[in-house]
Amino acid sequence: MNRTAKLSLTALTAALALAFSVLKLEAPFPVLPYLKFDLAEVPVTLGFLLCGLPYGVAAETVHFLGLVARGADPLGAFMKFLAVVSMFLGAYRFSSAVTRLALGVAARVAAMTLANYAYFYLLFPGFLGYALKYTGSVYALFAYTALFNVIHGAATMALSMLVVREVKKRVRI
Repeated sequence: MNRTAKLSLTALTAALALAFSVLKLEAPFPVLPYLKFDLAEVPVTLGFLLCGLPYGVAAETVHFLGLVARGADPLGAFMKFLAVVSMFLGAYRFSSAVTRLALGVAARVAAMTLANYAYFYLLFPGFLGYALKYTGSVYALFAYTALFNVIHGAATMALSMLVVREVKKRVRI
């Protein structure tokens, strides 16, 4: 795929991600309802899988900037950005679908565990009490957050990989 096609696909996936966010195509995680399963990650993951790491990161950056421009909480939008980009970084060097999925999800969990530690202990320690109302302990809070990231990352990567496989069967890329 030439550079112009990759840039066009990047713009398309970023626009789709932003449209999905505007339409609120999301569902709350039952244990921690402030965490949302967000369908907007799928288009940028498609862009990453089809075009490569720089284009996937570019699409997610445009998505992040669009969210902030629309008035979303900048820290929440950044956490979403960090989750997606860390997943890409974990997956980008590998061609095996299983390895890509596993390492992408593992990188996402690791990055978000560190980010949540910083969020709860350094930036907003007052919010820790609110989060603990749902889980009862810090260990459970981090375990449920990790579970959320495993489910969300695996679902996003698996769905995107299935779509890419079907696209490659039908379109010469």
